[in-house]
Amino acid sequence: MFAKRISRSVLVTLYLLSQGSLAQSLFDSPNFLLAGGSGRPVNTAPKPPLNTAQLDAFVNRIMKEYGVPGVGLAIVQNGTVSYVKGYGVRNVSKGTSVTPDTQFPIGSVTKSFTALDMMVLVNDGLVNLDAPVTRYIPEFKLSSPASTRTVTVRNLLTHTTGLSRTDASTFNPKITVKDIIAAAATTPLVGKPGEKFVYSNVNAIIAGEIIKRVSGQSWASFTQQRIFQPLGMNTATLSIDTLKMLPDIATPHELDVKNGGSRPIDYLSLGADAAAGAVNASASDMARYMLFQLGTGSPLISQESLNEMHKGQIAAPDSNLPGVIAQLASKMAESSVRVPAPLVTQEQYGFYWNVENFLGEQIVQHAGNVTGATASVTMLPKQHAGVVILANIGEANTFMDVMRLHIAEVLLGRSGPDVNATLQAQLKILGQDSASIAADRQAARTYQPQPKELSALAGTFKSLADPKPTVVKVIDQRMLRLESGFRGVRFTVDLIPLGKNRFMATGQPIVGSVVKFTGSGEKRAIEIEGLNGATPLAGASK
Repeated sequence: MFAKRISRSVLVTLYLLSQGSLAQSLFDSPNFLLAGGSGRPVNTAPKPPLNTAQLDAFVNRIMKEYGVPGVGLAIVQNGTVSYVKGYGVRNVSKGTSVTPDTQFPIGSVTKSFTALDMMVLVNDGLVNLDAPVTRYIPEFKLSSPASTRTVTVRNLLTHTTGLSRTDASTFNPKITVKDIIAAAATTPLVGKPGEKFVYSNVNAIIAGEIIKRVSGQSWASFTQQRIFQPLGMNTATLSIDTLKMLPDIATPHELDVKNGGSRPIDYLSLGADAAAGAVNASASDMARYMLFQLGTGSPLISQESLNEMHKGQIAAPDSNLPGVIAQLASKMAESSVRVPAPLVTQEQYGFYWNVENFLGEQIVQHAGNVTGATASVTMLPKQHAGVVILANIGEANTFMDVMRLHIAEVLLGRSGPDVNATLQAQLKILGQDSASIAADRQAARTYQPQPKELSALAGTFKSLADPKPTVVKVIDQRMLRLESGFRGVRFTVDLIPLGKNRFMATGQPIVGSVVKFTGSGEKRAIEIEGLNGATPLAGASK
């Protein structure tokens, strides 16, 4: 759901619509500084002012290229909010403009709030990071008794519990936190606690339960009182019901496979997953949050605790999309093809923050994906600078990386590589560049299949990631309907033909993904195309 990707749509979904912009100031003064501070000295050396005309031109160009309807942007420099602006529209059907106060779902960026909640309790002397999880949740068990005894709160915050990922609770509101805790006892482990980074929303859900039990408040109430209120995040919300009551909110969008462009969709309400992705906030709200994270905002925790959150705790080479793209392109490229150097290196993971190296400087960042929205926070701690980008379209991950790394170059005052050109060159090697994706989307709108092409693919298959079978049916002699599952999520989507046994999914959670049928007889298989090649979904039933 939030930060890891599984297929083309979940990795590099590019949309086809944008328009307009609206500039507004965040505070009465553009140099408004949040008073207080958590002890980190502010670099007061003068920096050249932002060239806002160039920045606006860049943002509008990249929005158009990647088809993003609306964006909220906030930039911090030297302990001040230097620029906040809304671009594009909140809803493509209504055309209302995005403002600095437009609320967006921020997905997994929420996890950094959960980590901060935990560190508040650590500073209060109520939680020990290296204490076993069972101290706070006595009934918690992993499938290994030894791991149950040794798994700690720190492991939860760094995704090193050994638990593999499941998204079942994201799309099934009936699943409770109690259910998730119980399920951990039978979930296969990928290693001992602390050995390996494996991103899973379950870790944040369990962390949220510790916050609830230790504080005596719900995760949402604690976050509201101990984080939002002190930081002045006065319009940020923690539920979709509350969000919908506000006048200035961004509508989620997804790819419109049949017609092109994007289309509005409903918000995804999170239940048990709240601590992993339920925050909704504006660029103005997130500017205040980023000031605090950079050590220049209202004090909530000690400087030592803040530094600990941002310190790389475990190697996480698969946690960052630009790094993954570069690695895969290098492996798959022919010897005669020059692969551009990786944009980021030395990827690690802190307390729900990615830590990486860019142009020789440390970056602390995290992305967020939730149905119909994408978010990114990127900070340059030594420069006391950073950028927040919020978008009202799902899985706009390549767009986010192009935006955040380009603006990081601007904040560093360096002329680095052309981020967009570099990523596109790497993606071309993988067949996932903008031109390849545009060609598939054009085929989805124009290709006319023969009835026998579709009927030959219908049938029942053995699911490879779900206990129930995968079923394929012909619909209206023009498309297929696929019923399957992965990560505990059962879904039904229509597949529009592209030709050569390739189809594009039209619904969540794999909208925009290319699904391919291969082989025949006992070797029949269904795959989802992605950056690292084909991901098997189902095989022939025996």
